[in-house]
Amino acid sequence: MRTDMNEYMINRQDIENLRKKPDIANKSNVALKVGTYYASSQITSEQRILAETIFRLLIKDTEIKVRQVLVNTLKNAKNLPSDIINAILKDIDTVAIPFIQYSVALTDDDLLNILEVTNISRQIAVAKRPNLSSAVADAIAEKCSSAVIEHLLTNNTANITSPSFEKIINKYPSNEILQKGIIYRNNLPFDVIEKIISHISYKLKTYLVLNHDLPQDFAIDLINEIKEKLTLKISEDYSQDEQIHDFVKHLHRAGRLTHSLVVRSICSGDLMFFEHALSCLSDIPVSNIRKTLFNSSADFEIRNLLRKALLPKSVFTTIFSALKVISNIRFDCDQFSSKPYYKKIIERILSYAPNTEELSNDDLNYLLSKIS
Repeated sequence: MRTDMNEYMINRQDIENLRKKPDIANKSNVALKVGTYYASSQITSEQRILAETIFRLLIKDTEIKVRQVLVNTLKNAKNLPSDIINAILKDIDTVAIPFIQYSVALTDDDLLNILEVTNISRQIAVAKRPNLSSAVADAIAEKCSSAVIEHLLTNNTANITSPSFEKIINKYPSNEILQKGIIYRNNLPFDVIEKIISHISYKLKTYLVLNHDLPQDFAIDLINEIKEKLTLKISEDYSQDEQIHDFVKHLHRAGRLTHSLVVRSICSGDLMFFEHALSCLSDIPVSNIRKTLFNSSADFEIRNLLRKALLPKSVFTTIFSALKVISNIRFDCDQFSSKPYYKKIIERILSYAPNTEELSNDDLNYLLSKIS
């Protein structure tokens, strides 16, 4: 329904009313009337000049409500004079923030200048703007705090490029809120998915598989990784040899006792699962497996054991690295199966591997991928 703009037309009486009866109600009504007409396409050049004169009076008004009404009506006004824009931006947050978030008169340069001032509320207002440009989004990713970036990521109209996503991932690799904000965006570039995949939980990986159009091979690998992590999580609930033995046998019969699952188990510190997996795959009693694994002079026997289990040679160095770490650490924790134990295993593998000449870059990358 078309609004009749005649009722909003500006005249000299409007200015006279402001002078004779400058109460809040009258000034607010004039602000609404003038601002609405100014933002319309029907305003004439003469009326525009008159309106801007009124704006300059009202923007200096001592009543916050009057300035709020004025700014609210001006958010849809284009080509506002710079002195009026600057006056609004210098005002208190309750006046300026709605203008920052919605004004169509603000340029990217204006927004970038706002981001330079460390006012989180105003930065958030910028991050929430409709159709935010990639240049401003990138500045937010580079300069702003996680609280501001969170609002940027939930702004579905913001134009966020792959380099901006990468900055966020590198800056906050462990921030689950930001990870979720990235994963839940529509049409996420595949290079961003590849970048973030090693940082996120299996729940977010599941969301990726279900909600993004991933390449088939990548999706299959991701699904298998999710299954493996869930499998090992189940095995943590088992503390008895008989339970683990039955569980591993079940996985083997179902074709789910994969090489990557076996390697993942030892790199995660789940020694009991690893021992029973080797026993199942090599058809060697678990008691003999245990005698061999931590015998410092049994490298040859361990390699034979891994060969009998049909594990690929490419993972041998990784397994030896993990076994060495576990051998050094297994008595450091009160409970062999406790979370601190598993955490310490992973930390030691990470600190140990880069300084070991035996590990090639490929070996190290494989190890890192299996404990991510």
